[in-house]
Amino acid sequence: MLKIWNSSNFRRTLGGLCLIVAPLLHYVAEHLISLGDTSTARGWLAVAHQHRDSLLGATYLDVLSGILIIPAFFAIAHVVRRRGVVMVHIGVALAIIGVVLFTFVNAGASLMVAVMGSPGLDSAAMTALIQKSLVDASPVSAIFLGLLLEGLGYFLIGLAVWRSAFGYRWAGPLISLAVVGAFFNVVGSDIIEFGADALFVVGLAAIGFRLLVMSDSAWESAPSSTERPAARPLPATPVVGI
Repeated sequence: MLKIWNSSNFRRTLGGLCLIVAPLLHYVAEHLISLGDTSTARGWLAVAHQHRDSLLGATYLDVLSGILIIPAFFAIAHVVRRRGVVMVHIGVALAIIGVVLFTFVNAGASLMVAVMGSPGLDSAAMTALIQKSLVDASPVSAIFLGLLLEGLGYFLIGLAVWRSAFGYRWAGPLISLAVVGAFFNVVGSDIIEFGADALFVVGLAAIGFRLLVMSDSAWESAPSSTERPAARPLPATPVVGI
């Protein structure tokens, strides 16, 4: 139960819910955006003309998912312990930068295209503008860099969850495998893409569910990032008689 007056309960519950909801919103938005061919400028403009409302709705959903995933990152960083602490903090930092560059910049581009599809505008001029700003953009763009950093961040987060043995330990490898599958889907297979999406959603949802069912005391007992594991006692040195 969410208790907004209890800071520990609120942060734990909010983080768990965001881990479940944010990936689902992202893939619903991704499905709505892929209503037509967006590989060419004419295709982008056709989508803006024919599915303007869906494009706007998908963009707003994607922005919302990007906002919700940020508290989820901090929740994961809070509960990952022992050997995964350093790795999860690096992964969270990279993933947040990636979300800002990829999700939010990409959303801005989608909103721009939606406006270009408004009635009364010169289609030829809008097509040329989309061609120059989106299709012919440098491959080393903010969107591409954000996608790369976000994927690397998620990969490290998955490894950190597995190394720390937090909750359902198998959830971490699912996230890392999803990233690998998405990046190496060179054939563009819909089956591989769906499988990667499913692994990603299930992995994050499993961590979110574990956060929701854990107690507030267990949440509070999670060590801080500066806390180091207790050193193992040195073996006793036998005393040699003289």
